[in-house]
Amino acid sequence: MPSSKALFLLTAGVTTIFVITVLAMVAMLIGQPNAPINVWFNVHGATVLTVEVISIGVFGMAAMIVDRSETLCEMRNRPPKTEVVREASTEDSTQKIPLDS
Repeated sequence: MPSSKALFLLTAGVTTIFVITVLAMVAMLIGQPNAPINVWFNVHGATVLTVEVISIGVFGMAAMIVDRSETLCEMRNRPPKTEVVREASTEDSTQKIPLDS
């Protein structure tokens, strides 16, 4: 099973490619309309952007699901917290205070 860190890095990489694609499409507005890259983007640009957006969604959701399952597994394997009993500041009462406070 892939780790959540690897999936988050993959999501970041796909997002970076998406941003570069969008910037390239904006830059093409300034260039020559008959340039080969402009013609290619006019034909395939929508498909490329659709694949990138779907990839960002799939990898992002997979990263969050794997991260949540790893977190739950770590919480199950962690030993239970114990409580320490100490006297409170009142006269004759005893109060339980958790260790993490």
